[in-house]
Amino acid sequence: MSMDQNEKPVWATEFILDLEKRGRRESTVKRYQYDLEDYLAWIRVNEYSYEDPEVLKTDFIQTYLNYLMEERSYSFRTLKRVYSVLKQYHQYLVLMKRIPHNPVASITLDRLVEDAFTEDMFITEDERQRLIETVPTETGLTENQLKAHPYLSKRNLGILTLLLDHGLTLHEVSAIEMRHLSFIQHELKIEPGVAEPERVIQLTKEQSEMLYHYYESIPAAVRPAQYSADPFFVAFDFKRLTYRWNYEENRPKRLTEIAIQKMIRQEVKRAGLRKGISSQHFRRTAIYEGLKANHDIQDVQYRFGLKTPLTLKRYLAYLEKDRISTS
Repeated sequence: MSMDQNEKPVWATEFILDLEKRGRRESTVKRYQYDLEDYLAWIRVNEYSYEDPEVLKTDFIQTYLNYLMEERSYSFRTLKRVYSVLKQYHQYLVLMKRIPHNPVASITLDRLVEDAFTEDMFITEDERQRLIETVPTETGLTENQLKAHPYLSKRNLGILTLLLDHGLTLHEVSAIEMRHLSFIQHELKIEPGVAEPERVIQLTKEQSEMLYHYYESIPAAVRPAQYSADPFFVAFDFKRLTYRWNYEENRPKRLTEIAIQKMIRQEVKRAGLRKGISSQHFRRTAIYEGLKANHDIQDVQYRFGLKTPLTLKRYLAYLEKDRISTS
């Protein structure tokens, strides 16, 4: 059994061969190969090379695990299996002296898939307000960040608004294309997943104007074309202080989920909020507030693209607990 060396890094093939040499059962080796190939595909989707130092960072791998939980609704048991494969793979790279330390070792699996919600898994209205108010300011910016701030503040504010107010996932934000947006009708279409209906999100006039101001701030030469498949949120080159271009596809370069996660972490830090607040906190809070305002389970399930109403079970339990404690 071997991986396709034309598409996979040599050391991934070596890892699979090492498992076979050590006498692992064929079914185990196949499972490892499947999980590893899926992760390598994630690297390609995010437009990184296997040699890129970014893919060997803890944040990158954590984002992948978050993706499996949010987008694919993996159970904790399955998530734990993938985590184990990635940990052993990177430990193999350490042993082969390809990397100095294992980036997976510092990841603690979040057992949110099964456990009840607690207050710190959401953000407060005060935290939300502080975050939104800080983005346009120059608070806590380094000298290099100050240079890029005029270009990025509108983009970052637009992204955070979609995450906070509409509970979009990192994947959904990154996947937005010009053809999905109607500034006139104040609508945003979310591409459906497998066997999922297309969702249409109604934006407020203010939200639509905010996104349009970001769009207009992009120089015409690298601006996404309206009604096209060009990505709406565009990657930025901090060294050259310009938006990036994908020459292979002849269109603006898409902002990746990894880059969005990094931006959130920086803006959270600037706002002086507690460490660890992520897009998952934003999505949970949006879903929870949606339930409080609308008791129709099917409407809430559609609005947030939840694959099954069972996903809302923990939210309903937390809502009931919240009502009891405030009554």
